[in-house]
Amino acid sequence: MATAFGGKEGVRQSSIAPRIAQFRRQFYYFKQSPLALAGLIMTSFFVLLAIFSPVLTSGNPYVLYPQKNLLNNYIPWFQSWRYPLGTTYFGINLLPAIIKAARVDLGISLAVVLSGATIGILLGAFAGYKGGVVDDILMRITDIFFSIPFIVLAIAMIVVFRQDFDHVPGGVITLLVVSFIIIWWPTYARLVRGQVLSVRELKYVEAAKASGSNTVRTVFKHIIPNSVYPVFVQMSLDVGSVVLLLAALDYINIGINFIYLPEWGNLATYFQYKSIGIIEALQYPWTFVVPGMAILLYSLGLNLLGDGLRDILDPRMRR
Repeated sequence: MATAFGGKEGVRQSSIAPRIAQFRRQFYYFKQSPLALAGLIMTSFFVLLAIFSPVLTSGNPYVLYPQKNLLNNYIPWFQSWRYPLGTTYFGINLLPAIIKAARVDLGISLAVVLSGATIGILLGAFAGYKGGVVDDILMRITDIFFSIPFIVLAIAMIVVFRQDFDHVPGGVITLLVVSFIIIWWPTYARLVRGQVLSVRELKYVEAAKASGSNTVRTVFKHIIPNSVYPVFVQMSLDVGSVVLLLAALDYINIGINFIYLPEWGNLATYFQYKSIGIIEALQYPWTFVVPGMAILLYSLGLNLLGDGLRDILDPRMRR
C-alpha cells in the first residue's frame, strides 16, 4: 500500500538509483581503457562461443569426431574450405574442435575458480573477523599449502588418485577440478583475510555488533560484501590461469589426455601421439599453434579484463 512517503516502491527505487549511478560511473572509468574494453570483447567472444557451441557445431559438444581417412594425412590450414584451420592427428577438424573446447575449458575454469573462491572467502572472512586462535589455525593451514609449489601438489594428487578415477565417467575431470580447487583456495583466503582486518574496525561493523548481531550474520551481511571486491579481479585472472595449468599438465601426459575430448590443451598435444620430432613438428605447425592461440587469446582477454576491473574497483588506480 502506498503511503505519503511513497511506500515500499519508493524505498526500493531510492535504494536502486544510487547503485545504477555507481555502475554508470564505474563503467565510464572502464571505458577509458582501450585494453580493458578489448579484454571485455575477447572474453565475451569466448563465453558466447561456449554457450552456442552446440549450435555452431554438429554432434555431441563434448566429443570430437575423427575421420579415419585423414588419420595420417594432415591438411594444412586455409588449404581447404572444409578444414579452414586444418586437421590434426586422428583426422580431427580443428575449427569445430576449437569451438567445442571453449565450453569444456570455460566450464572447468569456472568450476575451479568459483569453488576455490567460495572456500577461500569463507575461511579468510572468519579468520580475519574472529582473530586469535581461529585466525592462527586457519592461516597456518594456508601457509602449509603455500609452502608447497602448487603445480607439484596438483601433479602428486593426480598421480596418486588417478587409478581410482579412471574407470568412473568423468572421473579424471572431476579429479583435476578437485585437485585445482585444493591448490587455489589459499590465495583467496589470504586476500580476503587482509581485507577483513581493515573492514572489521569500521564503524558500521561496531554498530552491528553493538545491536546484538551474531558472528555469522555480521560476517555474511557486513564483512564479506565489503571485502570481496579484490576477489573479483583475482577471479578474472585465475579463470585464464586454470586453462594454462591444464594445458601444461596435458603436455606432460598427466592432464586430461582423452583422445576425443575437446579441450584446448588436449588438442595441442595430439601431435605427440605420432612421436614426431622437431622437424616434423615444424612441418605441421598448425596442429599446436591453433589450440595454442585459442589458449593465448582466452588468457590474454581475461588478464586485460582483470586489469580493467582493478582500475574501476580501486580508485587509487584510476588515471
